Amino acid sequence: KVLFRSVSMMVPDRQIIMKVKLASVGYAEMDYLAKKFNILYRLCEEQLSKQRHYDFGLRNILSVLRTAGTVKRSEPPDADEEMLFMRTVRDMNLSKLVADDVPLFLSLLKDIFPKVTDPPKKVYKDVEDTVKAQIKKNRIVNHDDWFLKIIQLYETSLVRHGFMLVGPSLSGKTEIMSTLTNGLTDIGQSTRCVVMNPKAITAQQMYGVKDPISEEWTPGVFASIWAKYNNRSLKFTTWIVCDGPVDAIWIENLNTVLDDNKILTLANNDRIPMTDNTRIVFEVENLNNASPATVSRAGIIYVSASDLGWKPLIEGWLNSRTEISSSRQVEKEILKELFDKYMIEPDIFDFIMRNCRPVMPTSNAAMTLQVMNLLTGILQPHVEANEVLQRPAYENIMTYAIVWGCGGLFEPDDRMKLDGFLRDKSKVPYPCQDGLTLFEYGVHDASHEFQLWQAEEWKPPKGRLSPSSILIPTMDSVRAEYLIGTISSMPRIRLINANFKSVLMVGGSGTAKTSTALMFMSKFKLEEMLSKQINFSSATSPNMLQKTIEAEVERKTGKTFCPPGGKKMTVFLDDMSMPFVNEWGDQITLELGRQLVEQAGVYFLDKDKRGDFKSVIDLQYIGAMNHPGGGRNDIPNRFKTKFFSFNLILPSIMSVDNIYGSMIKARFNPKSCPNQKIMDLSKKLTKATIEIWEKVKNTLLPTPSRFHYVFNMRELSRVFTGILLCPMEVLTSEETMVGLWKHENVRVFADKLARAIDKDWMEKTLHDVCVTHFGEKLAAANKETPWFCDFLRDATEDENGEEIAAPRIYEPATLQSARKKAYEYLNKYNEENPAKSMNLVLFDDALKHMMRISRIIQLPRGSAMLVGVGGSGKQSLTHLAGY
Repeated sequence: KVLFRSVSMMVPDRQIIMKVKLASVGYAEMDYLAKKFNILYRLCEEQLSKQRHYDFGLRNILSVLRTAGTVKRSEPPDADEEMLFMRTVRDMNLSKLVADDVPLFLSLLKDIFPKVTDPPKKVYKDVEDTVKAQIKKNRIVNHDDWFLKIIQLYETSLVRHGFMLVGPSLSGKTEIMSTLTNGLTDIGQSTRCVVMNPKAITAQQMYGVKDPISEEWTPGVFASIWAKYNNRSLKFTTWIVCDGPVDAIWIENLNTVLDDNKILTLANNDRIPMTDNTRIVFEVENLNNASPATVSRAGIIYVSASDLGWKPLIEGWLNSRTEISSSRQVEKEILKELFDKYMIEPDIFDFIMRNCRPVMPTSNAAMTLQVMNLLTGILQPHVEANEVLQRPAYENIMTYAIVWGCGGLFEPDDRMKLDGFLRDKSKVPYPCQDGLTLFEYGVHDASHEFQLWQAEEWKPPKGRLSPSSILIPTMDSVRAEYLIGTISSMPRIRLINANFKSVLMVGGSGTAKTSTALMFMSKFKLEEMLSKQINFSSATSPNMLQKTIEAEVERKTGKTFCPPGGKKMTVFLDDMSMPFVNEWGDQITLELGRQLVEQAGVYFLDKDKRGDFKSVIDLQYIGAMNHPGGGRNDIPNRFKTKFFSFNLILPSIMSVDNIYGSMIKARFNPKSCPNQKIMDLSKKLTKATIEIWEKVKNTLLPTPSRFHYVFNMRELSRVFTGILLCPMEVLTSEETMVGLWKHENVRVFADKLARAIDKDWMEKTLHDVCVTHFGEKLAAANKETPWFCDFLRDATEDENGEEIAAPRIYEPATLQSARKKAYEYLNKYNEENPAKSMNLVLFDDALKHMMRISRIIQLPRGSAMLVGVGGSGKQSLTHLAGY
């Protein structure tokens, strides 16, 4: 510190800077205007809402003053300076204000410049005309507030070389940019966009990395793009678009690019200057992680959700229907009436906001988009057949689309509320059966009448029944498959009702998300469609995901890749919300996922191809994730809107009965089970088990100290798996059968419980249910729950004297016989592993724990988590059970 001379920096007097700068750019009334400008910015800092992207500092002041000078010189000398200056300040600040702050800012301007009535905005006739032509060509709606944002983007691009488009998903940011750049190209100012997601790759892959040993330089994706397009000999202007969340690491490295230096400095000492025919654009949802230094360097265009809203989306979609064929005009008029009747007049989103709570946060625009996508998918066959339906048919289809588009993410209680709202307010023409809602009905493809969803009857496969691989259709899986099929069958669309052929199933654990996806994919014709399942975890990195996708595709032409054999492929992303959320709140793996879904490709990471885009075509996606909240991650909003999302609820008792009833029926049939009494008894097992499950689920609720008290469909399937794996020759009497059922329930439900009081309650409940369903006599015979295990049989020898492993027969056992056999195995283990020999005393509790572990690891997909204090024998007993 002694060796340095300390200099303290103070806040400069802005008014003097403003005055000098105004004088330098030709304003005669500099004193007067500098004072007003200074007061205006001070009031803005104090009174406007605190947004991360607001900047009223020196960089902003200088850019306003530079623009004010340009405006002054372009106008006649006698033009009113106060009016010119006020217009410049207004036009340069309105673009970054959120919708709620605009009226306050305009009233501050009126107070400070009372003489000047609202001056008209500067007109860019050529640009406005070409933008309107683009809007018409793309069949989108010319919404005034949204159109203003396009002009603000153009104005910002004139005065800034770096600017940010900020706003929530589905507010039209990407479309604002593409409409403007295409429009500029049409009037001779050739402009191209090069899009990359900086968060889908690491910082080293983005900028480049130097090998510390060999000193070899590997260029980064962004650095390669930057070097390629910052070239004065190019005859077009390039907008390099960084389309991904901002964090303080990667964007701080661009500070020298965004300020007046305009130079990208790399780790190998390369300094690549920015040319006049290049702009750098950031397209982000928010600037929560951007530092003030970055915000002040870039021009900001903030697109509020209300600038576009959801009504223009409907209008644009209706207009696009008539473009398909002239016969769609009648359809358009009917659908417009129905949108008014069901969504606009009753203000459905106001009702949803006040009364319902989706399992995953979503926006009004996203719900509207889902309704339109579902309508497009259902009406697609009629468009291809060139037929127009009757009004009642359209009304039924519209009701179905609204129910699933707006209410697909609701739990059963909120579904009842939406159902009631549609009946009362919108007068849905169809009366449901008592206790059922519109969610339980679908629209018949031919008659277009409402019909109850029903699963087709399940036929057991030939050969041995394997409970873990059985998929039985239910009402929930059938309607989910219909939604997935409808969205997947549509063409991929980028504009208006954006559809990326991707579906997301949200649901609690045990709601059959994976099973539904596997059932849907099992019906593919293998000569047309392939499938690939990718399981995400918190360790899944973007690199892993990219390599997994690249391994499944082959080169088609040049830089375009597709699944092998020219087929299509459905990629199932299981546990999609699991990837790690970094310190900035981003899931970088899902940013690569968004790039894959939205832009259909990734950037090459090979050293010689860095900066080239690899198109991956003919992929469609199905996602599955748990409900966000309670320690579980959500997914980024901009990724969420690329999917058609709906919630999978727990199956009804009727569906559960159907699933496990079918499995029991297939196992205990006259052919395999000659004992009629056992067959009759097997029919009661399903209802008895469901009753136990319901009681346990509703009584033993999770608490902070017993958070593992979660009992879902998986517990039920474990009970039935145990019953189905027991050989028929063991089940010789009704007492054995009830004993097996009771043993499996105790193993699945009671072994999970942490308190003796809960275990006693479980024992009592089991006895009561046993009495109710199987009678006093059988309940009394199994008052003490019997034990079952599969290690009692002895090994045998073949003709050559070689030992044949002991058969694994799941059968009743006494503790004495189990202990004797366990000691035999223990001695054998110690002989074979003298270095790891275990001298165990198998007292009753230890023996029981060992039998529990042995049962779990013998089950297909059996995994156990052993919880207990250190030294309680978890490892030793697992070694023995595994042996």
